[in-house]
Parts: sequence; C-alpha cells; structure tokens
Amino acid sequence: MVFLIITAVIALIILLTIGENVRSERNIRKFLAASYGRPHDNVEERRERIADAANLYLHDVKELPESDIVDDITWNDLEMDEIFVSADHTDSYAGAQYLYSAMRRLDAAEDELHEHDKRAEFFDKNEEKRLAVRRHIYSIGQVYSGFRLIDNIDTLGSAHLKFRKAFPLLGLLQLGTVIAAAVTQNTVAAFLGIVVLMANMIIHTLTKGMVDVQFQTILNAAAVISASKKIAEEVPEFSKDIKPDIEKMSGMLRKARYLIFEKNAEVTNDMFMNILFFFINTFMIDLFCYDIVIDDLDRNAEEFRRIYRFAGSMDYTISLASYRRYIGDYCIPEFTEKPEMELKGICHPMIENAVRNDFVQKRSTIITGSNASGKSTFIKSAAIALIMGQTLHTCCGESAVIPRCGVMTSMAVRDDLLSGESYYIREIKYLRRMVELCESGKTMFLAVDEILRGTNTRERIAASKALLEYFSKQNCMVIVATHDMELAEYFAETCDNFHFCEKVEDGDVVFDYKMHEGISRTSNAIRLLGAMGFPESIVADAEKYVE
Repeated sequence: MVFLIITAVIALIILLTIGENVRSERNIRKFLAASYGRPHDNVEERRERIADAANLYLHDVKELPESDIVDDITWNDLEMDEIFVSADHTDSYAGAQYLYSAMRRLDAAEDELHEHDKRAEFFDKNEEKRLAVRRHIYSIGQVYSGFRLIDNIDTLGSAHLKFRKAFPLLGLLQLGTVIAAAVTQNTVAAFLGIVVLMANMIIHTLTKGMVDVQFQTILNAAAVISASKKIAEEVPEFSKDIKPDIEKMSGMLRKARYLIFEKNAEVTNDMFMNILFFFINTFMIDLFCYDIVIDDLDRNAEEFRRIYRFAGSMDYTISLASYRRYIGDYCIPEFTEKPEMELKGICHPMIENAVRNDFVQKRSTIITGSNASGKSTFIKSAAIALIMGQTLHTCCGESAVIPRCGVMTSMAVRDDLLSGESYYIREIKYLRRMVELCESGKTMFLAVDEILRGTNTRERIAASKALLEYFSKQNCMVIVATHDMELAEYFAETCDNFHFCEKVEDGDVVFDYKMHEGISRTSNAIRLLGAMGFPESIVADAEKYVE
C-alpha cells in the first residue's frame, strides 16, 4: 500500500512537471508570436542596460579607426541611445550586444548588409522558422551575467583552480573512507569518513564561492553554444561557416552537462535534487568538471567568440526584420561613391507623425531659421539617416542615396563644471576633432548646430568663415545651422542655403517644419516672448530696442 502511494505521488509530480513545461512552452511561443513587429515592453530595463550592451562594441572598436565609428559625442548629440532602445527587438544579450556594436560601426561591407537584408526578409516571411529560431535564441536569455560573458572569456586563462590536481584526490579519499567504513563497520573508519566529509564540504564551499563568476560564465557559454547548434540545424542555409566551430565546441557541452543539471536544480528550487547535489559535490565532481570545461573554453576561445557572434547576428537579423515592420515607412539606401546625398521624405525615427523633408546635398549647406522651427531636428534626421543607412541598412524615408562616410556632430555642447571647461572651450574641442579626422582621407559628414555660439559675434563670424573654408577644401559634407545671416550671405555662392520659418496665427507662432530654399529673413525670438505669455510691455520694449 505504501509503495503504491509513493508511486502515485511520484507519477503525479512527473505529470505536474510535464504539464508545467508544456504550459510554459506554450506561453513563450505566444509571447514570441505577439512581440514580433513591436518593441518589447521592458523599455526602461533595456535603457538601463545600455552600458552592458556596449561591451561587444568596446571589444570591436579597438581595431577600428575613428572615422569608422560613431564617437561618443555624436552618439550623445543624436540621442542614439533612444534609437537603439527603439530598434532593440532582440531576445538575448548576444543579440543586444551585436545590435549595439552594429549601430556604432560604419565599416560594414555592402555584402554583409545585403546578407542581413536577405535573412531579415526570409524570417519576416517565414513565421514558423522565425518562431523556431527565436525560441532557441530566447533560451540564451537576457541575464545580467550574460552581458559580461564576452569579457569573462578573455580572462579564462587565469580562472583555473589553484590546486586543481588535489580535488580528484580529495574526492577519491572521501570515496575510499566511505567504502572502508561501510565494509569494515569500524568506528574509527566511520569517524575518519565524517572528518573527510566535513573537510570536503568546507573546501568545496570556499572554493566554489571564489570561482562563482566563472561557473556562471560556463553556464552562459553552454547556453550560447547549445542555442547556436539548434539554430544551425534549423536554418542550415545560414549556418555553413559556423558549423565547424559548433562541432568543435560540442564536446564542451557534454563535459558541462553535469554543471547544467546542477544549475537547473538550483533555479527550479528542486529541494530533493539540491540536497542530492550537495552531498555528491563533496566528492568534488562539479569542481573537477569545472576545471575541464574551463580548459576547453580557454583553448577554443576564438571559436567560441565566432559562435557568440553567430548567435548574436541571428538574433540581430530577426530584430531588424521586426524593427522594420514596426516603423513601417522605411527604405533601403543606395550607396554612391560621390561625397553627396539625396534624401526623399526623410524624417526623425523617434518623432510620431513627423513632417517629412526632401534634401539634396552636393556641397556644404547652411541652414538658417527661427528658434524652434526645426533646424536642429532636420540636421539630426540627416545624420541619423547616414548612420542607420550604413549600419542597419535602413532609413526612415521614401528613398535615400548616401555615401559611405564618417559622421560627426557638434550640437549638444555644455559647460563641464567638473573639469572647469567653459562652453567655448568644449565647443572648439568638438570642432578640433572634426578637423583632425578630415585628414583621414575618408569622406566625412560634419553637422554643427549654432557654430561657435560660445563667443562674441565678431570673432564667431570670422572663425566660422575660416572653418567652413577649410572644410570646403577637404573631402567633407558639411551642414551648419546658424542664426548669423552674415555667415550665410558670405557663403551664398559656395554653399547651398536653406531655411525653416514660421507664421503667426491668432497670436500664436505656428511652424510648418518644412525646409525651404534660400536664407531666412525672419526672426521670432521676440514674438515667442509674446506667444509664451510675457507681459506686453516687455515685448514692446524688446521690439523697440531691435529697431
């Protein structure tokens, strides 16, 4: 009777476990199907982990010239963090890191971009394949420790246990004392067995605590390899190059199996299994497995990095397809060898119902116009189009013909109180980096908002003229926004002039956010005072002083 009850309880537990697994799997597939074509709900969490998502990029950037990356100043000027969060439809830390690195690198070959287009189109049209691959990617997860994986792989050489040869001996010693106590049933042998058991418990606990990060590295690496292996089986047409590396690393998966079982028991809070593993590990089995696996990962670090990038690239490709479906109105740019661009129906990707503009640039451009009329937003839109076109091969517009070029901006200049640098000092430092990179030989797109506004009018005009004349002699595409009509008129013959304007309706200043040819002849600074509710006496006095 007791046996039947125990059997029934075990059967019930097994059935409940199977049922829970089925329900969990169904919920995951439902989530993956519903989330395609829309950003993930945990936007704030993704925003907070941007610094972690940058880890792969920090590895990549070591080998790249400055002209081939989007530097920190430009990235912050254009608020690219927010665009990254919007574009981040990934399901794993490997995918998020691959996406971030891709968005800051301007060196992607056209063949590589077209390959991602091909894969994105494939996954967009094949829902079953997309769901299957995403399910494998989803198993990698977004755990915090995973974002450190690519860094931890670099330090595995020093992660071996200091007394690695002693642990098998300690395990054998405990096994010997247990067998001796069981066979002889001698009190001394039993006492010795207990002493060895207690000693091994203490040594195991202390040792595992010291290498806990590396244990997690092994588990994260195993998850990436396992998912990549399944993805390669699911879409062999996209996996030919990585198969030799996966086959080579498959042995590491087998060796790490015990550690994976142990971790799963810990994660699921399986009390029986956790107690069982606790006593089994006094034989040092997990530490022995750990050292063997660490050795495998260390010897095959390059192969693992390629597998990591493969998993990240597959996640990135599906994320790209999802992002394109989300934004709806986008185009795949054409590239030109000339230092010029032609943008049609372009807009800022983060502004809902944005006004679209056409823009052709074949020489340096000066944009004038009233405050808040759209100058800065347009410049950002053009710069973002150049970055996203070269990285994601995706522009928010009807069509785009762009060059392969570096992109640098000087827009959101601020005083630095900690270093004691004034606005003007920081501004000329921003501009100096542009001057230095102009000598790299690569076509550069330079965007400057309110050039040299940190100094007096007379010297600002003089220095701005000198800078623009210098840039015009380099392999540069320049857009400058300014309130200085004198500057625009000075370069009227050598630069293209455009402007944004406004009109007053019922006492309010109304902007159309459309770009017009020519130099702006209006100013709205005083009218804005009235529109914002300042006393009429202040507005009247201001208009009198202007006269």
